[in-house]
Amino acid sequence: MKRAKFHEYLYEVENWVDEFAIAFLSFGAIAVIINAIFFAPGDVNFLSLGELIYPWIVMLALMIIGRELWLLNRNLRAYAEGE
Repeated sequence: MKRAKFHEYLYEVENWVDEFAIAFLSFGAIAVIINAIFFAPGDVNFLSLGELIYPWIVMLALMIIGRELWLLNRNLRAYAEGE
């Protein structure tokens, strides 16, 4: 009984951490775009904007893919165990 509660608590903590990381990366990408478009000294074109935003988008995509695979694994495990 206590073990199941601990697993649920751990699941909630991991879920909060994932959501925070995804939100941080999303707001970071938006801030980089706004900074590059409005406050960058010099000319901003699509190529330079792409070079600036590329690391943020890649990390955001990897976090979302990893979270979805983690949720899918958890749901399949719960289904297999018969919950």
